[in-house]
Amino acid sequence: MKFTWKAVAALLCYALGVLGWCYVGGYMILTKPLKTLVVAYLARELTIGKVLVAAIQAFIYLSLAGGVWCIGYMLSNHFKE
Repeated sequence: MKFTWKAVAALLCYALGVLGWCYVGGYMILTKPLKTLVVAYLARELTIGKVLVAAIQAFIYLSLAGGVWCIGYMLSNHFKE
């Protein structure tokens, strides 16, 4: 099986896009907004405002994660052609 440098670059860009999505979308959501909610709940200081702020942060991180994946996918398609 013969690999070209374009195929390797396309695979690398796609893999980096997926890993970037996992980091931003998964890790950052689990460590920042959800950690804040758990700590507030355990301290019995959980309010609707904190839940709304965490939901907005989660939405922003997921949107950013989608953008990171999309850039990796577009670069992958660029090298495939």
